[in-house]
Amino acid sequence: MRRNNWKTISTLIATVVVIGCQDGSTSPTQGATVAPVKMSLAPQHPNLQLSRDPSLNSGSVDFTVGTAGGAFSIGNNAVYFPANSICDPATSSYGVGTWDAPCTPLRSSIKIHAVIAVRDGQPAIDFSPSLRFVPSNDPAHWVWIYMLYGSATTVAPIMYAPVFGQPGYDEAKADPTLRTYIGFGMGVRRIKHFSGYYTDSGFWCDNGSINNPPACNGGG
Repeated sequence: MRRNNWKTISTLIATVVVIGCQDGSTSPTQGATVAPVKMSLAPQHPNLQLSRDPSLNSGSVDFTVGTAGGAFSIGNNAVYFPANSICDPATSSYGVGTWDAPCTPLRSSIKIHAVIAVRDGQPAIDFSPSLRFVPSNDPAHWVWIYMLYGSATTVAPIMYAPVFGQPGYDEAKADPTLRTYIGFGMGVRRIKHFSGYYTDSGFWCDNGSINNPPACNGGG
């Protein structure tokens, strides 16, 4: 059932705090690990508080993003857009291999539809239309997704699913700036485009596998 009770998290934007590294450095080091790490190691990003209402675990929301950006709740999850961070879909490319290509920022508002579901006890979101975000080396200009884990002990990345409901993959393996940061029972990561995202129910291991025994990482 479609829900139209989306809301801009205006009260949170008014009290946003910047956490994590402040030097703006985003260049990945050669051979850097991409396993999820604690929230305190994240680059600067808005510190949003997520709802924990079980009735919001499924359904859909519609919201409109203007040029000023903002934070929007997606059920018990959220997404944050800096100002002028969406590529104009009429002129920008889209697809794997284009995420970092220059684009012209959208100069008008755009309506976005999000479907919320639960997959193996963890949240999943599918966004439409397909959008790409303006590339930047400055975390202050990144789009961030916030997803509430089904368990406070979950230590797993936020995965990208090109086809909603199908297996996806961790984009941080190819781009460490897309690493997931974990804390307070939720995962946070930068995203460069819109399609589907979900969290896994297992634990992250050094070999890149998930859903393994907690011993693979000491239980998180």
